[in-house]
Amino acid sequence: MTRYLLADIGGTHTRVAAAAPGEPPGPVTRYRNRDLAGPVEALQRHRAQHADDDWWVAAAVAGPVAQGRVQLTNLGWQLDAEELARRTGAVRAELVNDYQALARALPELQKEAHCTRLREGAPAAGAAMAVLGPGTGLGVSGLVPAAREWGVIAGEGGHVTLAAADATEATLLGALREELGHVSAEAVLSGPGLSRLHRMLHGGEAGPEVITAADGEADPAARETIDRFLALLGGTAGNLALTLGARAGVFLAGGILPRLSASRLADSPLLERFLAKGRFRSYLEPVPVWRIDDPAAAALLGLRAWLDDLRYP
Repeated sequence: MTRYLLADIGGTHTRVAAAAPGEPPGPVTRYRNRDLAGPVEALQRHRAQHADDDWWVAAAVAGPVAQGRVQLTNLGWQLDAEELARRTGAVRAELVNDYQALARALPELQKEAHCTRLREGAPAAGAAMAVLGPGTGLGVSGLVPAAREWGVIAGEGGHVTLAAADATEATLLGALREELGHVSAEAVLSGPGLSRLHRMLHGGEAGPEVITAADGEADPAARETIDRFLALLGGTAGNLALTLGARAGVFLAGGILPRLSASRLADSPLLERFLAKGRFRSYLEPVPVWRIDDPAAAALLGLRAWLDDLRYP
């Protein structure tokens, strides 16, 4: 019987699970990347626990995939699909950008179980959906209707130029431009970007975990940083929704947002900035906004659906 071996390889952790075609992935094992010799080791460990011969392997990777190869954007690892198949004894191996995997998961998710609704809406049946999320980097993808169910968008939307919406942001981005040259969305809307934003606003160095924890304790400086971060994220999410026509929903993922409560997100500038598109505000008003509470588990679900698509064309 064919079985799937699935891995979500992020900038910090690798998560591995097995699945049967058409079924949710099983229990997830998490590895710290710094404890692994390379990207194949976690899959080899998991594969060694199973004697089945007919295995398909898929890995969601934090980087652009081209011709079956990837250089992970925020990690010094390279991965090749043919090598992955050989070293795991798989019948077939696939590499998929992690946000493509998340996008493919969107129609499979049981939203009330796997997501937190941040904004009510009236999703348009058969319309596109969008996903983006700040973590080690900023992932972006979308799902659009196609002749055969869905088409998943491959791109590098995290590296678009970040736009300012007011004078304070223009000043901040101007200072960052002096420092970085090009100020991408990821340069601010990521873990390192959150630390960078806090330094620009308040001086001193603080990691993203420290900033989010201080925000939870109502520290004024941390709250200002988080509010500005979420405002910029909301504006970027609104831009993506307009670009894709994502009227079936926008989904927020990544490792930072689950550290913040749903009420904190809803009460922040995030949702107002999502809508603040001038005369196209009414276009976005019906669009629901969700937070994916466990993006790694959702990516594994998306990989299972991806392999199903390949098995049952």
